[in-house]
Amino acid sequence: MTRSKYVFSSVSSVVLAAALVTPGIAQDPDPDSAVVLDPILVRVLPSTIGTQAPYPVSVITGSQLTRATASAFIEEAVRAVPGVQIHNRFNFAVGERIAIRGFGPRAQFGVRGIRVLVDGIPATLPDGQATLDHLDLSGLGRVETLRGPNASLYGNAAGGVLHFRTTDPAEEPATVSMRWTGGSLGNSTGTTAGEDVSHSMWTLQGVATGTVGEAGYRAGFYTTDFDGYRRNPETDDGTPYGAATRTVLNGTLTLPLANGLLRLVANAMDLDAENPGSLPQAVLDEGNRAAWGFNVRSAAIKDVRQGQLGASWMGPVGSLDGEFALWGIRRELFNPIPGRVIDLTRNAGGIRTLFQGDAPLNERTTFGWGAGFEAELQSDNRLNFANNGGDPGDRILDQLENVGTAGIYVQGRLDTAERLSILAGLRYDNINFSATDNFLVGGDPDDTGERTMSAFSPSLGAVLRIEDDSEIFASVGRSFETPTTTELANRASGAGGFNPDLNPQLGTTIEGGARTVLNQMIGLELSVFRTNITDGLVPFEVASDPGRTYFRNSAESHHAGFEVSADASLGSGVSARLAYTDVNGEYDAFVTDDNDDYSGNMIPGLAPRRLDGVLVWERNGRYIELRGLWQDNVPVNDANSAESPSYFITDLRVGSEEIDVGRFFLSPFISIQNLGDEQYNASVVPNAFGSRFFEPGPSRTFRFGMGVTWANR
Repeated sequence: MTRSKYVFSSVSSVVLAAALVTPGIAQDPDPDSAVVLDPILVRVLPSTIGTQAPYPVSVITGSQLTRATASAFIEEAVRAVPGVQIHNRFNFAVGERIAIRGFGPRAQFGVRGIRVLVDGIPATLPDGQATLDHLDLSGLGRVETLRGPNASLYGNAAGGVLHFRTTDPAEEPATVSMRWTGGSLGNSTGTTAGEDVSHSMWTLQGVATGTVGEAGYRAGFYTTDFDGYRRNPETDDGTPYGAATRTVLNGTLTLPLANGLLRLVANAMDLDAENPGSLPQAVLDEGNRAAWGFNVRSAAIKDVRQGQLGASWMGPVGSLDGEFALWGIRRELFNPIPGRVIDLTRNAGGIRTLFQGDAPLNERTTFGWGAGFEAELQSDNRLNFANNGGDPGDRILDQLENVGTAGIYVQGRLDTAERLSILAGLRYDNINFSATDNFLVGGDPDDTGERTMSAFSPSLGAVLRIEDDSEIFASVGRSFETPTTTELANRASGAGGFNPDLNPQLGTTIEGGARTVLNQMIGLELSVFRTNITDGLVPFEVASDPGRTYFRNSAESHHAGFEVSADASLGSGVSARLAYTDVNGEYDAFVTDDNDDYSGNMIPGLAPRRLDGVLVWERNGRYIELRGLWQDNVPVNDANSAESPSYFITDLRVGSEEIDVGRFFLSPFISIQNLGDEQYNASVVPNAFGSRFFEPGPSRTFRFGMGVTWANR
């Protein structure tokens, strides 16, 4: 048994990739076999359920992520994962909202409360903010999810970890693939006369991959053109507002080095997107999905370019196993929003290390350990201007924002012959925020200042294997989550610097559960959890600046509930995945500065109940996939005076993979989203001013596509 089996065997590349960085993972196994990954044991029949962990782990691989999709939205790829709610706003300017166990709904754009990595490079930056514009969904090979705030493993986040991994370089000498997807985005009501206007989206993807000697390479691109389906109420002629174009380039190179493996990754992204905004119920009652007029008049858009470079190495260091990683990120953003124009230049980077080893204590017990550190830097040059129809007006803010983080962590795992494993960890994080006010006019005060936030985050977990295919687990852990630089800089008073009254969110989680595999056909997992939170971060808007989100702390709150997942092979090429999540988010004590008492109310933006299922038939490369999603009513404000109605939508995918035509393989497909043409809200904006809570989803959508692969065989 290898060293990695003993050390960190419960966290695999999911958690280690968040606290550390892991190397590439082997190609997808035969679907009727079991495979041991370093170091999670994943039985592929219930392939989404990870075992030997004291907390819930889910893994999705291969064609489950990309088959018959436009590769434009994360929600298309990550389906039927318990505890995970992905609210697809169909708005490239703000991205999809992702929540795990109730952490994440506060995000006005991007992802909050969750640690996200892409090929080992953090998409979550030092301040806790994650954007996924650069993620090439067309090349996904694996998505790993850890649910629950075991903060000693990954630091500044509370909900869990998402790790997106690009497909590894192919072992063949050379393979070139292209795929084109096109189709409609449903209809929007185009004019006051009620005319329906159809809009479209197309994507083009390409990849070249193979080996040269001992080196493996993969280079790909992805581009999409999205019309949007939210009509422009200013022109009232059916013109959409919400269009986007996005291009992503990425490359991976793997090389043997010093008895280990070196992995180099590079990524570049260019995005231009309009932001149609959210709507009040009165507009939805008119039967259309218009953009919000103030957003259109403000020319609310997002124009962003980003580049990343990263390197990781894993191999022996003396008698230990070592891992090292470093990366750098450059991001340039021009972002008119209602009320102002944001011009931001960001540079960030970091380094991580891990050393691990193990030793037998006696014939029946083995102790494994690991320890490491990470350091990250982030520098934002933030300029804010008055918004003159999308053009910068008078300068109202000019400040340099720096974030420096340092974290150290240690973990130990005790494995006994009695099938009991105990995992304990401790992490310390220190995060320093500083702002230099470069906008001093007349008698304006100098808002230069800094804030330091730090925390110890311990965790303890155990897993008991009852039989070879059954186990029970339990854990307890502390977490902390800082406000991001944007959340600290957005001050309702209009002052610069950082909000001195906004504090980090702290949580304590206890959870337990069980896993089993029935007849090597059905994998089942049940987990029950409760997180008690102090100083919860809560978004809100104000009348003087609608469309801009500010933040405050609630005193006490909690997230509690349970998750059930099933992954089954039903015979005759039929398989199914099912995930049910029940999570109650509630303010235990929350009184605002205006003496509004929301104690006892539900936390907005979170669906209390959600059922997500996928049924698949496959034979000889042909497939039919049916997905159904039911979501409960979602409260949309702290007062709980309004909610987004529940809905049930279905998607259908039909196609064939790799039809052999000489040296080429063809993969045609068609798909229909929102098969029943349901009118529903895809997402909500918690506590939006003017009751603009709702972001409507598209009507019935049709797509078709063709993939072509050339192999040098």
